[in-house]
Amino acid sequence: MSNSLAPRTPASAPRLGLLDALRITAALLVVFYHYTAWGHDHWGSKAPEFWPVLSEFTRYGQLGVQLFFLISGFVILMSMQGKNVIGFIGSRVGRLYPAYWVAVIAAAVLSLVIWPEGNGGRAASDILPNLTMFQGAFGVQNMDGVYWTLWVELRFYLLLGLLLALKLTKIKHIMVLCTLWPALGLYLHFTNLNQLQDKVAGEYAALFAAGMMLYLIYQNGHTLMRWILVAGNTAVAAFFTGLKGQLDASELSGLDIPAWHFQALVVLCVALLAVCTLTPLKHVQAKWLAVAGSLTFPLYLFHQLWGWWIIEELHGVVNKYVLLFGLIVAMLGFAYLVARFVEKPLGLPLRNATIKSLTVSTAWVKKVMSRPVPSISKPKYQQSWHQTR
Repeated sequence: MSNSLAPRTPASAPRLGLLDALRITAALLVVFYHYTAWGHDHWGSKAPEFWPVLSEFTRYGQLGVQLFFLISGFVILMSMQGKNVIGFIGSRVGRLYPAYWVAVIAAAVLSLVIWPEGNGGRAASDILPNLTMFQGAFGVQNMDGVYWTLWVELRFYLLLGLLLALKLTKIKHIMVLCTLWPALGLYLHFTNLNQLQDKVAGEYAALFAAGMMLYLIYQNGHTLMRWILVAGNTAVAAFFTGLKGQLDASELSGLDIPAWHFQALVVLCVALLAVCTLTPLKHVQAKWLAVAGSLTFPLYLFHQLWGWWIIEELHGVVNKYVLLFGLIVAMLGFAYLVARFVEKPLGLPLRNATIKSLTVSTAWVKKVMSRPVPSISKPKYQQSWHQTR
């Protein structure tokens, strides 16, 4: 058994169809939550009040974000194999930015031109920082509220990129990361070091770590220590999710939901990921599952702000069930168009261009740094002065 995260060949690493199913499920959970349980009043009254029965279930849809982070731990560690730092950065840029740039521009048009009364204080000066995807690091407002999760993801990518740069990619190194990062998150929480906690994404560390540990088991097999780390990170993730879930339910939706509800659901999410990747169900494959999985990111990016505007405009003239489910179908259709005509044609060229430019830049820096520093001889008048002393 190898101690390294060695690349898997296409034959030994078939696409995990149910992983795509989990991804689109997570996205739909968030969509239903934002449309029917989040505390906005675009239906003419507060969404949970307008959907009193449906919101009893969709109020838990915020867990779709936690499921995203969990899946990311598994998938990003998988995608890191066989790559150097430049290849890893290139793969992430090519995967994320084409759809994201379109989403930012579309959100800016909606917020600043079409629906300025619903823009939540966004300004034209926010557009450029948002296009970097690093606006969260500079305290710049997101053009669409859902972008907050991307900054969490980016900190995870930066951490893995650091491991690649330091060549700390063996199994033991990943296991150390999956121990120390969540432990740091707990320490910072109980010591009330909230700013540092935010900088290291400690609140979500255990979700990524649990996903990474499940990937190590998927790739390298079962060991007691790996499962102990899965269990430990699941417990830490449940603790933080219970706190956040209860607080968000109260502050964003005006709902009183016990923390243990969210804790139990996080445990279920980990169990689902394990079942989909570590049992014979991992062999389930279907083209439609791959297509559904490809809709996840654009659906997530576009659904909230544009969906709320459409609800605001049409709720008074269209049956609420027709509007809700028709809107979700329309969003899925739009996500397909973005995946097909934006991500697919632009992702690979952007990845390759990023890799090429970073390779050239790195080679130039190495060349400059390797040049010998010229010696500086003393001026003749100094030499003669010293000689005459």
